[in-house]
Amino acid sequence: MGRLSHDFYVQPMNKVYNEAIAMYLIWTVLMILLRGRARKAVGIIGAVLSVVLVVSFTIHGRNSKAETNISLAPFISFVKAKTQPEFYRSMFMNMLLFLPLGLSLPFALSKTEKHCVLISIASGFLLSAGVEVVQYFFSLGCCETDDVIMNTLGVIIGSTSFLLCVMADMLFEAVNTKIKK
Repeated sequence: MGRLSHDFYVQPMNKVYNEAIAMYLIWTVLMILLRGRARKAVGIIGAVLSVVLVVSFTIHGRNSKAETNISLAPFISFVKAKTQPEFYRSMFMNMLLFLPLGLSLPFALSKTEKHCVLISIASGFLLSAGVEVVQYFFSLGCCETDDVIMNTLGVIIGSTSFLLCVMADMLFEAVNTKIKK
C-alpha cells in the first residue's frame, strides 16, 4: 500500500487533479443510475473502503518517531505554501484522501435521513480529528489542525455528489409525473 500511495503522490499535480475530477464524475453518474438498495449497498461498501484507506494511509504501517510534532495554528499551511509550494500538494492530498468518504457515506446512511450530508461531514471531521490524535499520541506523524480542515473539506466536496443525486432524483420524478399525466 505504501508504494501505491507514493506512486500516486509523486504524479504531476495536473494529472492528480484530472483523476480526482474523473473519480467524482464517475461516482456521481454511477449513483444517479443506481436506485434503492443497490445505491445504498454501493455507498456502504464505498464508506467502509474509504475508512480502511484513510487508516492505512495515515496510521497503519507508519513508524513511531522519537519526537511528536504538533501544529494547532489553523491555515498555517497556506502561509508556508507561499514559500514552499509543496504544501499545496500536501493540502490537496489531505483533501483528496477524504473525498471518497464524502462521496460514499451520505449514500450509506438511511434514505429517510434528512441530515445525512451533515452527519457525513461531522463523521469525516471526527475521523480526521481521531487520526490526528492517534498520530500525536503514538508519534506516527505530524498532528496538524490544517490536516483536519483539509480532510473535512474533502468530505464536504464529496458530499455534493449526494446533493446532485437528490436533485437528479427530483428531476426524474417530476418528469415521470408529468409524462403520466
